[in-house]
Amino acid sequence: MTVAIPAQRGSNEPVTVLDDQLVIRHLRLDHPETVALAARELAEHGPEALTDTVSAALVVGMVAAGLQRSGGNHAAVMQRALAGFDRALEQRATDTLTQLDGLLNQVTASEQATRQAAEAALADLPRRIEQGLAAALTGGAGDVREAVRQAAVTAQREALGQLESVVRTHSDSVRSVVSTENPASPLSALRRDLTAAVDGARRELGEGLAALQALVQAQQAGQAAARKNSAAVGKDWEDRVAVGVASWAQATGDLIEHVGSQPAPGTTRRVGDVLVRIITSTSTRPVLIVEAKRRQRRPSMRAFRDELNDALRVRGAHSALAVVETADDVPGPGSWARVDRTCWVVAADRPELLTLVLGIVRELTILAAAQTGADSSVDIGRARTAVDHLLDLLSRFDDVSKHVSTAEKTLTNIRATADGLRQALTVQIQDAHHALRAGTQGG
Repeated sequence: MTVAIPAQRGSNEPVTVLDDQLVIRHLRLDHPETVALAARELAEHGPEALTDTVSAALVVGMVAAGLQRSGGNHAAVMQRALAGFDRALEQRATDTLTQLDGLLNQVTASEQATRQAAEAALADLPRRIEQGLAAALTGGAGDVREAVRQAAVTAQREALGQLESVVRTHSDSVRSVVSTENPASPLSALRRDLTAAVDGARRELGEGLAALQALVQAQQAGQAAARKNSAAVGKDWEDRVAVGVASWAQATGDLIEHVGSQPAPGTTRRVGDVLVRIITSTSTRPVLIVEAKRRQRRPSMRAFRDELNDALRVRGAHSALAVVETADDVPGPGSWARVDRTCWVVAADRPELLTLVLGIVRELTILAAAQTGADSSVDIGRARTAVDHLLDLLSRFDDVSKHVSTAEKTLTNIRATADGLRQALTVQIQDAHHALRAGTQGG
């Protein structure tokens, strides 16, 4: 029985928006850098990887373009905001120094006026005392000493009143200058200007940060879309491999379980996709675990060996087989590879070879289970010799298949060339026949 992996269905819809999906049938770009990147991606990783890359780039590009159209160059906005904030602070610092110089001058002038008023009041004190004495003597006071004392007290009271008025005026002037509660105060005006400058810079910076956050979210959305797309492609390949293995197991009578989404018993790990329980007449219960591998970059021989041995341990299997899409995904020159004693890799693009490898790995699984369980009913030496002979035949079959494929392509080219020559000869014969008939009629 030949195992064939079902093909994916194509899409013939034109470019349109269906519910929450954008469907593009034809897309042509002539941007040199984009074409070069796409050609390199196609050459290195194949058409599926190119589709994933283009899908992710389309998501990120459309979101970023929308943000660019709506908000302009956000980096430039943030740069302008920072530069404007710096210039505003520098200008306000210069203005502040100028205003503080003016405040110091006002305070100095006020102190000078206070000092002059105090000096004038003290200088005028003797004159006031003298006037008081004159008034007391003129009034004919009986007690001259009392009159002198009263005159001195009155003069001192008037001088202190003048000093108190000068000091109060000076204090009010200084308080008016340095208070931030007075709307007319230079410091209050400075506070308003600085607050307005900081609020404007904060607003512009907030807009720039919001735009930057939107760009980051767009990038995250693109990455999530790429992961989702890759996960969907991987799940589709897993389902196709499971269908192919199930059709093969029907012919052998084995039991299969599609366990790709189920954790192994006693653990939370989900390694391995299809579990094949081989039915034999012995007391052993051989188990084969099949992995559906579809990667953008081909894993190395060691990576395949580590992953398959891990699946063996987690699933409790006796052998493991990785099914890849084409021979380009197989580590090595052929369409199949034995990466460890009980671990294999095979391409699914040649159904007859996939069927053969499944059959050989099945026999190896039975042999491995018999060796593990020490089943006396199995002649291990004879079985190993038979399996080695099968492996040799498989290698020769792979080589012959390659030559057959090359020969088929060559034969197809030869047939196409022969058909072209036949058509050309037919045309030349017809032309010659017409020419001869025309010559005969003319003679």
